[in-house]
Amino acid sequence: MRKIRLPIQLFVSIVVVLGVVLSVFAEGFEESIENSLGMEFVLIKPGKFLMGSPEDEPGRFVGETQHKVNLTNPFYIQTTEVTQAQWQALMGDNPSSHKRCGDRCPVEQVSWHDVQRFVRKLNQKENTDKYRLPTEAEWEYACRAGSTTTIPTGKIIDFQCNVDKNLTAIAWYCGNSQDRVHPVAEKAPNAWGLYDMLGNVEEWCHDWFGAYPSDEVIDPNGPKEGSYRVMRGGAWFSPARDLRCASRFGSPPPYRFQHIGFRLVITP
Repeated sequence: MRKIRLPIQLFVSIVVVLGVVLSVFAEGFEESIENSLGMEFVLIKPGKFLMGSPEDEPGRFVGETQHKVNLTNPFYIQTTEVTQAQWQALMGDNPSSHKRCGDRCPVEQVSWHDVQRFVRKLNQKENTDKYRLPTEAEWEYACRAGSTTTIPTGKIIDFQCNVDKNLTAIAWYCGNSQDRVHPVAEKAPNAWGLYDMLGNVEEWCHDWFGAYPSDEVIDPNGPKEGSYRVMRGGAWFSPARDLRCASRFGSPPPYRFQHIGFRLVITP
């Protein structure tokens, strides 16, 4: 039988491709998934990053202590904020104050406790227990998408409501929103395929709001107790300063506001 000899470069390429395919197969994780409500999720792989902001970052707030975070587990995160249509399909009502915006607009005016009811009902519908809110660290890691700048597209020049080209490309805020919420996924996604991580509506996170550590942490879940739950991302009426990747705010979990929504994650 005649032997077939492959060029060494072609052989190496085949080995690399097979290695990637086998690795994904071994992990059993798809790159993206969609559930019965049409909610789309993308896989976020484990990694390390600097959370918070450096002391010389313009617009920085107190409490953004920069520290190393090591996320050791993969997770799926929703590509958009939960929409009014998705909430309506599961919960049978629409609490949003911006109903005229339409089905593809983010649901808002939902409290942290309301979101927990949504999560419980979705887990029951999908016969799982893996849906949840992202931790604050998971949210910022996904928002940055490998970037280390003020926002994923670079620096921001203006910190109020003047149009900033780097920010307006990816976010709705007071500089371009015409003082209203907008349908999801109208702006460009970040490098990991996530839309509206900054602007449009703020997003609830799992964690209680508290002080950051200064040392490296592994898979942080925030304080064990508190008075406020973390909100991230800024909203359509927020100044540019509030839309930095490191900006963080908190609100009592029972409170509902017309600028707060959420997106979910799935634990594989």
